Amino acid sequence: MNIFEFTDYREYLERFVKSQPKGGHGYKLKIAEALGVHPTLVTQVLKGQKSFTQEQAFALAQFIRLNDLEKDFLLTMLEWDKAGTIALKNFVESKLLKLRQESEKIKNRVPVYTAMTEADQALFYSQWYYSALRLSSGLGKKKVTAATLSKDLDLPGELVEKVLEFLISRQLVIEKEDGSLDRGPQNTFLPADSPMISRHHMNWRMKAMERHPRITKDEMAFSAPLTLAESDIPEVRKMCLELIQKVSKKVAESPSDRLACINIDWFLVE
Repeated sequence: MNIFEFTDYREYLERFVKSQPKGGHGYKLKIAEALGVHPTLVTQVLKGQKSFTQEQAFALAQFIRLNDLEKDFLLTMLEWDKAGTIALKNFVESKLLKLRQESEKIKNRVPVYTAMTEADQALFYSQWYYSALRLSSGLGKKKVTAATLSKDLDLPGELVEKVLEFLISRQLVIEKEDGSLDRGPQNTFLPADSPMISRHHMNWRMKAMERHPRITKDEMAFSAPLTLAESDIPEVRKMCLELIQKVSKKVAESPSDRLACINIDWFLVE
């Protein structure tokens, strides 16, 4: 359920409930319990007979685990619903539009990331193996050390030691008491306007090209020059953003067994 596709919070909530297991049977009762209200109130709200208070809407947002931007959008939808004049509704609707635009930024589709200084970013994103070593440190299949990382990633031991020194000093990798390694903060992220973004994309696309001759049935490579309607361009971009969000959620909830990379490019040739 993408909350940013809605303007009416009742319609969103109704759709959200129906998307739950068993068609949402019994879910309204769970909402009522989370909000500390009688189940009848939830039914009345969904029928348009009553409305939630700001406090109840905020409790609802927490219960269904919306992120901060989604919470802001839900509360603004409630504000729009309660607006008593056309002028006020138009004003609040402009706020909804701005929040929708903000939601289109990839940084709002992935989990919270670790901020680094510009100097740290310049070094971290200069080569693919900085992020590869950080992520590989968190693989739980075996005891991870500088030696195992050097072997697994086919990198010189001296280089691995040097990079790990930087990663550990920035708490991007944690060195345990027994000398083994583990991953530090879960995510790093570069905004689209970062001067390092081109280098970051290039590093991992070059690794993808290196992999192509040895690609397996569990991997894939896909390039598709195509033509489409002008009106479909925003929709395709939206689909890509939703895929990024789904992948981010999936990998955040799964154990770290293997290191992989996903590259997505969507651009207009002319």
